[in-house]
Amino acid sequence: MGRKSFIAKLLDDPNKNWTPPTLTTERLLIRPIELTDAESIFKYAKNPKVSRYTLWESHQTLQDSVNFIQDYVFPLYAEREPEAMGIAFKETPDQLIGSVGCFWGSKKSKNMEMGYALSEEHWGKGIMVEAAKAVMDYCFKEFGLKRIQARCKVENLGSARVMEKLGMKFEGTHKSSVLHRGRYWDLHVYAKIALDP
Repeated sequence: MGRKSFIAKLLDDPNKNWTPPTLTTERLLIRPIELTDAESIFKYAKNPKVSRYTLWESHQTLQDSVNFIQDYVFPLYAEREPEAMGIAFKETPDQLIGSVGCFWGSKKSKNMEMGYALSEEHWGKGIMVEAAKAVMDYCFKEFGLKRIQARCKVENLGSARVMEKLGMKFEGTHKSSVLHRGRYWDLHVYAKIALDP
C-alpha cells in the first residue's frame, strides 16, 4: 500500500484517525484543527503581513484554507504529528486566531521542528509564547524529545523574539538557506534541548 492510499485509509477510518489533545493555558485553548475552522483560518491567513516571512503564501480564497486543512494538517495528524494545532481564546473556542505545532525533523534523533502563525490583531500580547510553550511542553513529554528547533528568516524579528522568550537558544545563521519568492533567504536557527535549565 502506497503512502497516499495508507493516509487516505486512515482518514476514512474514524477509529484510527488520531488528533492531538486539546491543551489549555491561562487564556487559551490549543486544539486540533477541523474542517469547520477554514473560515477563521482564512481570516488571518489572507493577511499578507501574517505571511510576509513564512514559506507559505497568503490565502487568496476560502478554498486555500480548506486545502491547507485537508492537504497539510490532516495528513500530518494521520502520521500522529501535532502540526498544526489551532489557537483560540477559551471564551471563543470556535474562532481560531492562529496555529502552532511541531513536526518531526528526525524520529531517530528525537527532534522536532516548530512552526506558528498568529492573527495580526493579536501580535505583541504574549499569545504565541503562551501557546507555543504549551505545545513544546506536550511534545517533549509525549514524544520523549531531546530537541525542538525553530527557524525564521533573519528579517523576522518578531518570530526571533518569540523563540528567545520560549527559552530557545540561538544556534547560528544558515546563509542562503532557502530559495523563496525569487530570492535566497538567510535563516536563524534556535533550539531548546531537553533538561536545559
